[in-house]
Amino acid sequence: MEYVYGLIGLIVLVSVMVFAICGKSRKKVSPYLIFAIVDIAFGIFFLVFAIYDFKTSVGEFAGILGELALKLGESVVIGLLIIDIIVWKVNKGRKE
Repeated sequence: MEYVYGLIGLIVLVSVMVFAICGKSRKKVSPYLIFAIVDIAFGIFFLVFAIYDFKTSVGEFAGILGELALKLGESVVIGLLIIDIIVWKVNKGRKE
């Protein structure tokens, strides 16, 4: 369970850092969009790593890291994207 919290913390930290960098260059940047882009980038990374691990691993525990990346990483990414969409829709409704 600690891995899930660590992944969530890592994705949120990178999202905040990217938002801070983009906020200095552009004043009108949506934090929801930045979070979604960083979240999707992490999802693609986990998927590519899992495929690479499945194709290149040999031995007794071949592909176990790829399987963990798919099971833990992708579920966290999808969950965070769903939460991002819900929060975006709620805040969008308040502004209107």
